[in-house]
Amino acid sequence: EHPSVPLRRITALQDSRVHFINDAPMMCIMRQRLWEQRDGTHVIRDINGISLFQIDGLLTATRQLLLPNNGGCHAKIERGPAEDEWSIYVQDERRVTVLRRVVGNQAVFLVHVLSEPFPQRGSPSTLPLPALSVRGNFKELDFWMYDCSDPNNRKVAHASRGVPSTASLQGDKSSYTLEVAEGLDVALVICVALVVDDSFAAGAGANV
Repeated sequence: EHPSVPLRRITALQDSRVHFINDAPMMCIMRQRLWEQRDGTHVIRDINGISLFQIDGLLTATRQLLLPNNGGCHAKIERGPAEDEWSIYVQDERRVTVLRRVVGNQAVFLVHVLSEPFPQRGSPSTLPLPALSVRGNFKELDFWMYDCSDPNNRKVAHASRGVPSTASLQGDKSSYTLEVAEGLDVALVICVALVVDDSFAAGAGANV
């Protein structure tokens, strides 16, 4: 089963210079526990080995999404301010809030994409309805992202352990693949996957 195109294009981290909406399905190779790394930057590539982003490894409560061509910081993922909450910023604009909730003894991540004018860092705001929800077996790195605007909750991105045999890259036991549908902000999907990784790397229960 492969992800489907979202009901409407979902974008969150674009600015005047760059957008991250892919025009075709994309597979990204990720590494588990990136939030815990302390060995410089990690390059995220597609299955053909093309560099997409870098993730820094220098901070604890923040992760930076760096552009591959010049290493400039495009987005930051920050824990808090509340427990089980993460914010994603472009410069000082809060673009996305991710909340971790428990529904029926299962963890669910709700991805709220904010609209313009974007609230500034530290400013209060009312969250819109979630654009995406994330469910699955997080400990086993087998989870889906669902389009909340679709009454049928279509699946628009998928994380699975390992690297496809067709990939030009070699993975290891910490590698996993993100498959992202056309029309979905791939930078947003990568940031949400890092949030999930951060939540479960600390030793949470199997799916709670």
